[in-house]
Amino acid sequence: DFHDVPRKKKKHRKHHYLLDILVGAALVLGVVLFLLSPVFNIEKIEVQGNHYYSDSEVINIATAQKGVSLFWMKGRSQMKEKLLQNPYFTDVKFRCRLPSTLIIRVKERKQVAAIKYGDQYIVIDGTGRVLRKTDVNPDITILKGLTLSRITVGERVRAEESGTLQYMLDMIKETQKGDFYFREIDMSGVIVKAYITKTLLVKCSASQLRKAVADGNLQKVVNKLFKS
Repeated sequence: DFHDVPRKKKKHRKHHYLLDILVGAALVLGVVLFLLSPVFNIEKIEVQGNHYYSDSEVINIATAQKGVSLFWMKGRSQMKEKLLQNPYFTDVKFRCRLPSTLIIRVKERKQVAAIKYGDQYIVIDGTGRVLRKTDVNPDITILKGLTLSRITVGERVRAEESGTLQYMLDMIKETQKGDFYFREIDMSGVIVKAYITKTLLVKCSASQLRKAVADGNLQKVVNKLFKS
């Protein structure tokens, strides 16, 4: 009942490995040439997250250049390093927006106060880190009466009244959250003199001043004075 059925022999096609390699290499070369085309050359550089430095200043510090390919741009680590050498910047990231935009995203330290030191102003952040030195009033709260022993840009300022200094910086950060501003704070004595204007000042201990600000009582009194 069973019959032998002759089976057809399978024909094995020769696999052309060399051809596959050549096709793959051609595709890779085509992609590389496409990415190297002028279409992806940087035509625009955007800066995000900056407040104290302008876009052009950030670009100049980083030495970012137009006309180079987004995908083959060299020196990103060097650009990041140059920016991070500036005490204002705490973080730097790069992004690409096709076809031709480079985005530099920076994170800055916030300047909180300035210490009057001779003819100079030492601008510091909320931890007492020196951000810069300037001969021009930076239009932030000026601290006076401190005894400084070390002033190095990029490092925390060293003052004999370090505890009181940090106490005042924390208090100033609280005022910056609302619409309140101290023009000048004199810490030369036990009693702190905090000037709201040239002629309107508060006299009290550092702890009393901070509590009055934290409770909002000082702001209420000042608002009533201004209204009247």
